[in-house]
Amino acid sequence: MKNKKGLKKMKTRKQKIWGVIATLIMVFPFVLGLGNAKNVFADDNTDMANIIIHKKKMTGEKVPNPLIQNSGNEMTEFDNYQGLAGVTFSVYDVTTEFYNSRAAGTSVDDAKAEVKNLTPNTPIAQGTTNADGNLTLNLPKKQNGKDAVYTIKEEPKDGVVPADNMVVAFPVYEMIKQTDGSYKYGTEELSTIHIYPKNVVSNDGSLQVKKVGTAKNEGLNGAEFIISKSEGESNTVKYIQGVKDGLYTWTMNKEKAKHFITGYSYGIGENKFTEAENAEGELNVKNLEAGAYTLEEVKAPNNAALIDNQTKTSFTISTEKQTVELTIKNDTSKVEKTTPQLEGKDVAIGEKIQYQISVNIPSGIADNDSNGNKYVKFNLVDTHDAALTFDNQTSGDYGYVLYDGEKVISSKKYQVTEQDNGFTVAVNPEFIPSLTPGGTLKFVYFMHLNDKADPTKGFKNEANVDNGHTSDPNTPSVEVVTGGKRFIKVDGDVTSDKTSDKPLAGASFVVRDQDSNTAKYLKIDDTTKAVSWVDAKEATIFTTKKDGLVPITGLKYGTYFLEETVAPNDYVLLSNRIEFTVNGDSYGTTENLINPEKVPNKHKGTLPSTGGKGIYAFIAIGTIAVAGAVFYFTRGRKQTEA
Repeated sequence: MKNKKGLKKMKTRKQKIWGVIATLIMVFPFVLGLGNAKNVFADDNTDMANIIIHKKKMTGEKVPNPLIQNSGNEMTEFDNYQGLAGVTFSVYDVTTEFYNSRAAGTSVDDAKAEVKNLTPNTPIAQGTTNADGNLTLNLPKKQNGKDAVYTIKEEPKDGVVPADNMVVAFPVYEMIKQTDGSYKYGTEELSTIHIYPKNVVSNDGSLQVKKVGTAKNEGLNGAEFIISKSEGESNTVKYIQGVKDGLYTWTMNKEKAKHFITGYSYGIGENKFTEAENAEGELNVKNLEAGAYTLEEVKAPNNAALIDNQTKTSFTISTEKQTVELTIKNDTSKVEKTTPQLEGKDVAIGEKIQYQISVNIPSGIADNDSNGNKYVKFNLVDTHDAALTFDNQTSGDYGYVLYDGEKVISSKKYQVTEQDNGFTVAVNPEFIPSLTPGGTLKFVYFMHLNDKADPTKGFKNEANVDNGHTSDPNTPSVEVVTGGKRFIKVDGDVTSDKTSDKPLAGASFVVRDQDSNTAKYLKIDDTTKAVSWVDAKEATIFTTKKDGLVPITGLKYGTYFLEETVAPNDYVLLSNRIEFTVNGDSYGTTENLINPEKVPNKHKGTLPSTGGKGIYAFIAIGTIAVAGAVFYFTRGRKQTEA
């Protein structure tokens, strides 16, 4: 608490010191002028004088040393200092009070000191410095038949240490600088009096801007801004241009304004800007004086668009709020592509695949430029693999639909045009401004894998937006795949010491989806290769050729059953179905195919051919066996009879 009080006292003391300095610079010649004119009186038809106040500003470090003496005339010595606009001065007539004090025997200096802080009644005149920091006050030289005496009070202005009250007593004479550096009054009375009160201004304000895109709230570097302010009764617009004597300099030429760029931080250096890298999408402008400003974006970053209601933003720096934070948006695009009905990415050839393209609608979709509507095109562009076919139909279960949010857009308000391996959805130009600002444009449609698809690779579908201003730098892509499995029919009777399998031709198979009597059978269309599941009589039959291979493709991932319906000649038909799984590893790639699964068959049983030696041996053995049996039974009967 003690530290805070000490700082407050120090600040107050500093303000008083600068106020005294400013007052001494301006007032000194008029105190002497009063002494020279104390016995001069004019008639009631008094003349008027113009007091022109040239209000100058500077930082504490730039106060001239030694102090510059006012001469009453225009002075080039102050041309290096910027004018301070928006400072109000009030003029009070203290003529009566001054002469009452003098009549009581008070000296001129003491009488001046007494009236210096007097502000009786209401001001007889009041005005505010213009954009150049100048104010002209037209005042009578006489009040009630006496040489007029005025107190001029500077009204408070935020961020400015006010000058002390000024006392002007008529008549006023010019001051002439002598060769030794001193000043003496001349003999010419001035009807136009130039005075140069100086002010110490605070420039501790800071503007912090965060520039983000509407698509993902992402920080954007490269946006360019200018800072302006309006001054004077005519609201003269000035722009920050440069740096001089610890303050920003200003220009009325917008083309010469300093461009502040997001991704950087700026401040005041030795008669030049300081510049340093900043966080992504952030801009910091330091050393701003208290006052009202306008931040104007004059150039959007690459691949971003200005939004009319975000282009100009007013802000105020004050002693109570020295740091101002602003968030300014640019329109950017984010495209999403999904297959909302797929749990994975595997499909059968011919299966209908629902796709969805979504893109954010610019917040400035209804903005105008010099040619009319800013957005004259809004296209969704789809690019897909040749193995995918677009179902180009407007109705039915597989018809496409365009949405603004959840609202269906009539197909009369957009056009769908196919091109090689892709299509474009173009919103009619006259309808574009009617889209919901900041909403979502969504296109739902169907595609399917065609006869060019196989299990060795995936098939991509990409999308983007073309609205003439922005696109998604990260083109979204969705991939689908189809599965398969290879089998090879081999001889199951070959010996274990064989060096290779013997493939068998002539075996026929069907594929079932279950190992039950209610199973459906695989059918592959001869032309489109589309997969369907049918009754047994319509099933596709896979028959091996001399290589013995059975390639089955175009299936979703899952479990299936291979059933042999015809065995190769002289081979036993398989009695059990073969269960197999289709997945991402069951078929392989073009460069690395998975070895086919072996399906062995056994030979049927055989007898020796007729006429061979084996038949005679067989007959001989049979004859001996019969003869032995006859002998056995004959002998046994004789023994019984005996």
